[in-house]
Order: sequence, then C-alpha cells, then structure tokens
Amino acid sequence: MKILYDEKYDILDVFFNETNHDSVTASYELRDGIVLYVSENMVPRQLKVVNYRRLTEFPMIHFNRFAKLPETIREQLSALLTSPPLSAFIRIDSETNYGYLINQPILEACHREF
Repeated sequence: MKILYDEKYDILDVFFNETNHDSVTASYELRDGIVLYVSENMVPRQLKVVNYRRLTEFPMIHFNRFAKLPETIREQLSALLTSPPLSAFIRIDSETNYGYLINQPILEACHREF
C-alpha cells in the first residue's frame, strides 16, 4: 500500500496492492471528491479523496453518489468497503448511505508527492 497526501490541496491518494499489476477498469464516485478505482475482478486499486482533512471533521457524511449506483454494484462495493484495506479509511452504511472517513494518524508521517 502506498499513501500519498498533498497537504496544499488536501488530497489523499491510497494505492492498494502495488505488487499486483491488475489495471484499473472501473471507477466509482462515492460522493463528490471521493472516488474508488477497482480492477476487473473488483479488487480495490486506488482511493482518492479530495478535501480529505475537511471531510474527516464531519461525524457523518452522505455518500449520495454511492446511493445512486445500481444495486448490484452497491452490493459489490459494500463488500469491499467493509473489509480491509478499505475499512481502514472509509465506512459507509449501505442501508442509509451515510458514513464517515477515518482520520489516519499515518498521514503525519506519510510521503508527500505531487
């Protein structure tokens, strides 16, 4: 896993399983500024969060774009989001489509590249 945080623009990029070279075949916007990229086999490849710090300050946020996805996709994404490694960064209740971002202390020491 590789975590990049751009402090100036408040953008978090998390790249999962860099040793696996499955290419990204789909992206799902969970809400404005939060995008999950997956491989053909629905393996998480990247999570991008714009306004990360600001969003972690809210106790609850509505994942309105997640709510609008087809049910089969929501079910597949829910399985991913409730399992590591994604569950370390984001939580979404698939019934209410509300959730929150987890503020990772690791960002204080993370390598900044942009």
